[in-house]
Amino acid sequence: MQLTEKRVANKAVVILLFTIVVFLFLSFQNVGAAGAKIGLINLAEVISSHPYSQNIKQLTLNLQEELQKRQEELNKQGKGLDEVELKKLEDKFNKEWEPIKQKIIAEIQSYQAARYSDIIEAIKSVGDRGKYDLILNSEVNTKDVQSYPIVLYGGEDITQDVIAEIKKKLEEEQKEKDKTK
Repeated sequence: MQLTEKRVANKAVVILLFTIVVFLFLSFQNVGAAGAKIGLINLAEVISSHPYSQNIKQLTLNLQEELQKRQEELNKQGKGLDEVELKKLEDKFNKEWEPIKQKIIAEIQSYQAARYSDIIEAIKSVGDRGKYDLILNSEVNTKDVQSYPIVLYGGEDITQDVIAEIKKKLEEEQKEKDKTK
């Protein structure tokens, strides 16, 4: 009986705190919302349009193809071997494969880090130039139970501006590389 009363009391406290937080949030929203300029960005579109995304996709495909090729070779060479010999052959293949795999994974991670950096830099640049107070992701995430975008209404879509900023930055970097050659 006391356990049930504690649970009810805890739920009441949680509901009260939630109501207070929502009330405070809405109060502060109304104060600053009148002059706020909000930008929207479809982050998935920006990521997929980044030139490094194609490199990442190709490297991932190369990794999968190489693994499949090695697995087929292992299966071919392993036919007719007993369990001990098969284990030795598998260990040999894994020992050869690990440095190759790590090199490809490191290259993928390098491209991902550079892509992320470019995107954040471009968002900041477009945000500063457009004098946005807030930039939100507007994409629909179909992997979650709730497949609604973060923004349902309002704001200005700046996705193409961010994509253009990334392309401009990468073109400038390429021109600099060409000059030094």
